[in-house]
Amino acid sequence: MDFENVLSILKNDLDDVEGLISKNLGSSVPLLSDIGYYLSGGRGKRIRPILVLLSSKINGYEGIRSIIYSTVVELIHMATLLHDDVVDGAEKRRGSVSVNSKWGNQASILVGDYLFAKSFSLMAEDKDNKIIDSISRTVVKMAEGEVMQLAGSYKITEDEKTYMEIINRKTASLMSSCCKIGAILGNNGRKEERSLLSFGLDIGMAFQLVDDALDYVAKEDKLGKSLCKDLKEGNITLPLIHLYRTVNGTDKKRIKDIVESDNIIEKDQIGLIIDMIMKYGTIDYTMGIAKKYVETAKEKMNIFSDSKYLKALLTVADYIVERKF
Repeated sequence: MDFENVLSILKNDLDDVEGLISKNLGSSVPLLSDIGYYLSGGRGKRIRPILVLLSSKINGYEGIRSIIYSTVVELIHMATLLHDDVVDGAEKRRGSVSVNSKWGNQASILVGDYLFAKSFSLMAEDKDNKIIDSISRTVVKMAEGEVMQLAGSYKITEDEKTYMEIINRKTASLMSSCCKIGAILGNNGRKEERSLLSFGLDIGMAFQLVDDALDYVAKEDKLGKSLCKDLKEGNITLPLIHLYRTVNGTDKKRIKDIVESDNIIEKDQIGLIIDMIMKYGTIDYTMGIAKKYVETAKEKMNIFSDSKYLKALLTVADYIVERKF
């Protein structure tokens, strides 16, 4: 099974999710409606809704609530991207002009707030306190992770532990919550819930590690944003952390001077960092850790009976580390 097979298996459900997302992106306020329409045209892979749907199905749940919560997590994800692009000064998102570049920072922030509000409104209508509690805690963690990353901007460090804590909060926590939702909807028991919670956390860690590796080596047309975006914005990710820890004193100073300059990093400086990253194997190091997370995640699915939905969920885990450079 490959990722296209996963999309085929979930086609009807994903179509329903798209319909509900579009409905909730609409508004009687023209600016909200315009930006919502623009966002709906720039859809990503919908990994988070896919996790909700598959986690629900392996727990035996097939109802409308998995569509609702797939929409909830995607609206939350979209809101965080809008806010992130303002913080980062991003000009592109998924290969298109970012909302903040097209409509301005104020509109981008307010629409992000609107999407958060819509997501919680959907949850309030469904009235599942356990899921509301899980997602509320997750949103808090995501905000904490973003603030932790901001506090460490342009500060080169060898602290891999802090980096892992940041991506745990800002990325992995939401994927973990997506998987937990499926277990709650299926109401199978604590064992299944813990396994899916842990599975989601592991693949979420892998997802961000791969993203951070791709930022240095992917082709820009595939990445959908400029290469070395993290480096330009002062976001210190694992490839750079491992490089700084590995190089000698002279190269260490050169890296520190470039990263902590607070200026726009020039093309030759970017090239120097990329050359060193490739020379010292820090992409391989990062990808190696990501693959270990995925293998650990897949082991935790052994408690579930074999089915096409379980195979699909494991395929999603593999897809995360097989994305093209």
